[in-house]
Amino acid sequence: DNTVPDYYYYYGIALFQSKKIKDAEESIKKALQLDPDNSRYIAELGHIYLQLGFKIRAKSTFEKALKFNPSNKRAADGLKNIIA
Repeated sequence: DNTVPDYYYYYGIALFQSKKIKDAEESIKKALQLDPDNSRYIAELGHIYLQLGFKIRAKSTFEKALKFNPSNKRAADGLKNIIA
């Protein structure tokens, strides 16, 4: 069912863990097209950007995730990795 954003999200996580980073990015972006305000999806995209070496993009993505959900631990941890 291509209308369920969690499917794309979890598939993206599996791709990320399999080191298929660009494919993971595309899958997470599809999830975000269906649910653009989901802080879990946004935070995961930030970690993908971090893995790709896009620190500025990752930082703004983590900040966006925290704007939607200030208690998102994954986004907060990602932001700490950039600042540290």
